[in-house]
Formats: sequence, C-alpha cells, structure tokens
Amino acid sequence: MRAKISPGCARPGLNIPAIDEVPKFSASHRVNFTPQQIFAVVSDVGSYKDFLPLVERSTVRNRKPAVDGTENFGADLVVGYNKMGIQETFSSQVQANLKDFSVHTVSTGNAVKKLISSWQITPVEGGQSEIAFVVDYEMKSPMLQKLMKGMFDHAARKIMGAFEERAEAERDQHELQA
Repeated sequence: MRAKISPGCARPGLNIPAIDEVPKFSASHRVNFTPQQIFAVVSDVGSYKDFLPLVERSTVRNRKPAVDGTENFGADLVVGYNKMGIQETFSSQVQANLKDFSVHTVSTGNAVKKLISSWQITPVEGGQSEIAFVVDYEMKSPMLQKLMKGMFDHAARKIMGAFEERAEAERDQHELQA
C-alpha cells in the first residue's frame, strides 16, 4: 500500500535538513573574570575587528544609551576567509543587558538562513564567572551547512578563547593605568 501525503506535508525529494544537520553549538565554562569584565568585551561589538579571528570589519549602528540596563542596537560584521575566497557581511540586531549580563543577537547574511547567538554570564565565587555561549545557525546552502558543521565546534571555541584573551588584555591595561 502506498503512503499518502497529506496537504501541507513535505514532499519526497525536497531539501529539508534533518534535525542533526541543523547544528546548535553550546559551551559553558568558568573564567577568572568578573561578569562586568566579560560583559564589557562581549557587548563591545564595534571592537570585534580588533581581536576576533576572521572579522575584518565591525561597525555599530543606532546605539543609544541603555534604558533600564538594556541596549538595543544594530551591528555589521564583515567576516573573511581568504584561503577559500569567502567574505560575508552579517547584519545583526543586538540586545545587551547589563542587569543580567546577557548579550543576544539575531543575524542575517547572504549565505545564512538563520544565525542566533546568546551569551549568558553568571557570577560565581571568587570574582569568577560562568559563561554560557549558544549559537544556533542554518546556512542557505546544504553544502556549506555540511562544511560548517564539521568546523563550527572548533571555530566557536576559538572565538570564546579570543574573548577571554581580550578580557585579559583589558584587565592588564586597567591595572597598568591604576
């Protein structure tokens, strides 16, 4: 007996990614920085070009003073990988909340169907912080999706490391000035 497909259901042969092909990266770990120190680095999107790997340009649009500890603004990042001839511009809407030390972004780009990232920084004993970082993404090209799936875990960990290095450099700079 042949299976019937109800109206509105996916038809065989459509390119619908399986659940495990739509990656969601998450990592959490403790760092030797206060939530304020890490939040300052993560929410300073305009300086990403100075320390994040592959970010060639980072600009902020329509940033206004925080209302009740929350800022909403736009940002554009140009990311390039010269070895593969890739250059992509991501436009993002950013919400940075100083009260709960969170930064959330929703981004769009030519190759990206969905890119949502979230940082949650929680204070722990001894002036340390627990950082939870989540990225949920889907590329428009199934081939690029497969390529990214294989590299994304490594790339996301490098990004987290770059944020920590930047926080350390800024802490050292403040100590020198004091």
